[in-house]
Amino acid sequence: MLAAAAEVHRLIDHRLVLECGIAHLAALNADEAALDLLDGLVADMDGAQSWTEFRSYEERFHLAVADATGVTFAAAPYGAVLQGLYRYYLPYSLDALRQSNCEHRALVDAVRRGDPMGAVDIARRHVAPLHRTMFVGLLDAARSAVGERPHPPAPTGDS
Repeated sequence: MLAAAAEVHRLIDHRLVLECGIAHLAALNADEAALDLLDGLVADMDGAQSWTEFRSYEERFHLAVADATGVTFAAAPYGAVLQGLYRYYLPYSLDALRQSNCEHRALVDAVRRGDPMGAVDIARRHVAPLHRTMFVGLLDAARSAVGERPHPPAPTGDS
């Protein structure tokens, strides 16, 4: 389980670096067709009735942001990182998912404005908390329950 926790942290960090670069480039290069697709996927996530349905739209959303960069091969390595990370995801409540969709909407708005720094900040705030909220957070709670030291919190850039 500790090896899995290390792998999850590595994947989250990898996703963070890729997602920030993708957000930056999408804000510089997205066209109206890409923005329309992203708007539609945000709406689809708003209407999702289950975690599985939401995650399907969310994956398509993140890959569509990568495609909006105009960098031909951006989506493939990013998609591989997402797939690696999704193996460790546990279902979040629909309320939590809808909150994360507010970040998706804000990202689309920043991309639409052509605001690369705003888009990067939103992407960072979207991904960095995964160090505390997904699989690893559950592992830390289990460690605490048996008297082990939890994993130190990941830096968020806010300190």
